[in-house]
Amino acid sequence: MDHIRGTRRHVYRLFEILAVAAFLTMIGSSILQVFFRYVLNAPLQWTEEVARLTCVLTTYFGGVVVLLSRENIRVDLIDNYVSGRSADALAMFCDLLIVWFLLSVGYGCYLLTFATWETFTATMDWIRMGYIYLAVGVSIGVMAALILLDMYERAMRLARPRRETAL
Repeated sequence: MDHIRGTRRHVYRLFEILAVAAFLTMIGSSILQVFFRYVLNAPLQWTEEVARLTCVLTTYFGGVVVLLSRENIRVDLIDNYVSGRSADALAMFCDLLIVWFLLSVGYGCYLLTFATWETFTATMDWIRMGYIYLAVGVSIGVMAALILLDMYERAMRLARPRRETAL
């Protein structure tokens, strides 16, 4: 289990770096856009598109970070009524639904990656749209793998025999 924790830590650091880099690129592009448009009165065509695409990347790279740090939004209404093994079983069911959704979106990213691999963005002839869909698909795949790993850990917990309570 220690190697799993170490892998999680490395994945966390990698996607945190990617999310921060995408965010800083988005901010830098927006600042360039404002500066060139309003100060120099010579707007750049590509800055808005870079900001938009890096916003998408920030969202998906950040999604992996949030999932690993377990700081995602939860509705804990049901958690107040369910505890113990039944809570683990319910969490596994919810995780299964999430994985199904992620794999569906991931399959769409797979199709879009191949459909747009040769298509350049509207204002930049050095970035292909397939790259963006590939990055989103990889993030979704990592999220699905992490949830499957959580499900495995819960299943192992559920498979353990119950501790007998002393009377």
